[in-house]
Amino acid sequence: MYAIRSILVSTLFFAAVPPAVLHAATDTVQYVGGTVKSIPVNSSGSFNLDDTKELLFHYSGSVYRLPYDQITSTDIEKADVKHVMHVIPAESLMFTHRKRTLVIYYKDASGVAGTLDFELAAYRAVNAQEIIAAKKTPPPAGIVEGAWWGDKMWKTARNKASWDAQAVLNAQATQAAQATAAALAAPSAQNSATTQTGQLAPGGTK
Repeated sequence: MYAIRSILVSTLFFAAVPPAVLHAATDTVQYVGGTVKSIPVNSSGSFNLDDTKELLFHYSGSVYRLPYDQITSTDIEKADVKHVMHVIPAESLMFTHRKRTLVIYYKDASGVAGTLDFELAAYRAVNAQEIIAAKKTPPPAGIVEGAWWGDKMWKTARNKASWDAQAVLNAQATQAAQATAAALAAPSAQNSATTQTGQLAPGGTK
């Protein structure tokens, strides 16, 4: 009877909450602890992982920045499972809504170790961990990170360096070709001038 009541209450709960609200909930990132005291515990916000140098956590009108090169490792742990009215478990029955804790280990500029614990949707925790790992390890020199077929067709901010380098090589090759063509054309011009000088004008004598 208890199990049936739990399922019925859970079903009613998810039916009553609009899908947009549930989707927004999966996007929320909550700081649940760590050594960073500038972020109030239980602050809710969002990650911005688009920057190439820093991880950004936006919360309550503020932004916490952590350079990727200061991150030493990450870990994903199961979030604390709490109960609402001793009936509905906090861990959702839907996989995409299950919470996990992303633990970020880092060393600041002075070498002091610290941690950041963020609670967020499980699949987003995995995605964030993969992005952090990729940005912690810079690509070899001369290789554009995350090469894409469009890099050969369009110049963008991400491939600007390789395009500029190729433009310099193309300019050098063009200049070298022009110099070679000019050098080859010079003897022909001289021969033409000599031939014209040796020709007799009409009506002249030999």
